[in-house]
Amino acid sequence: MGFTVNQTLKRKLAHTLDLPSAVLLDQATICLSGDGEAKITNHKGLVQYTSACIKARSLQGMIEVIGDELEIASFSSSEMKIVGRIRQVMLK
Repeated sequence: MGFTVNQTLKRKLAHTLDLPSAVLLDQATICLSGDGEAKITNHKGLVQYTSACIKARSLQGMIEVIGDELEIASFSSSEMKIVGRIRQVMLK
């Protein structure tokens, strides 16, 4: 017999343990450093990659980074670092 932990319980557990809820809920996290760097964790794969637009899947929807001279500086199965002139970040 399987046991499924619901989202509410995960949120309460994260709060009790003083952890970011994104850790237990597998939510994407986007961290911007000025307009030159974005770090996306818990992405679910790259969808589009051009120097003007980078799109990645997440459980919450599509993450879209718009800008100029965009590059993926590092990439792993769960994290990517985007550099360039970032003009807009959207979750669709």
